[in-house]
Amino acid sequence: MTDNSNVIITTSHASKCLDSELLAFVENCGWPLVNREHRSIPLLMEIYGVENVIVWSENRPLLYTGGKELFFHPSMAKNRLSFYRKKGLRDMMMKAIDISPGDSFLDCTFGLGSDAIVASYFSESGDIVGLESSAPIARVVGWGMKSYSSRMLWLDSAIHRIKLINHEHRDFLQALAPNSFDIIYFDPMFREPMMKSVSMNPLRPLTNNHALLPESIQAALKAARKRVVIKERLSSGEHERLGVHRIMQSKNNPIAYGILDK
Repeated sequence: MTDNSNVIITTSHASKCLDSELLAFVENCGWPLVNREHRSIPLLMEIYGVENVIVWSENRPLLYTGGKELFFHPSMAKNRLSFYRKKGLRDMMMKAIDISPGDSFLDCTFGLGSDAIVASYFSESGDIVGLESSAPIARVVGWGMKSYSSRMLWLDSAIHRIKLINHEHRDFLQALAPNSFDIIYFDPMFREPMMKSVSMNPLRPLTNNHALLPESIQAALKAARKRVVIKERLSSGEHERLGVHRIMQSKNNPIAYGILDK
């Protein structure tokens, strides 16, 4: 998990006072709150010797890291689910997880949570849990989900039902009892970045880009009641390395879903 000493929290230039939501966020995170004093983000990083600055702006946290800005927004999940609601067609991930109403779902590599939101929508009432090993990402995305509000009640409901935990998946999986979740899902960061994935690029400096371990997959199989699903590049060889032989893919798409049924 990310070193907690490498993060500070501050306010936007427009903020004139410390509101209760910001103070609650600071207490929840445990990172120091510093005065902005009209200083730039790069200057704050230099002064405090950190690589990550969380700026509280308009009642939500924004993470600045690696020259990029990261905040929670369900853009991809919203687009995918809106298309499904209009056309009734499930995308490849929806087909691969094959989630039913009431099913529980564990996303071991949460990131911005797009796939977990989709799973939550189809589950309707089952437990939806996400694991994110990066503390800054987990705090910013988790708080963003908590406070997210739109005119689409179906989307808000799917988001608010998710429980996000700042934890590395290997240890978490090994501690689970058999059949703890119906579906367990992995979407690891690709070792060779897909640079067109603009939403994911800001996460790269903070994410765990290590390959999945076979023992993690075995622990997931023990803890899953229905199936384990692994998203990877078809050409990466990862599915074969991890012993996955049932592959679901769509034509002309480099991404494939490996499925391990119970």
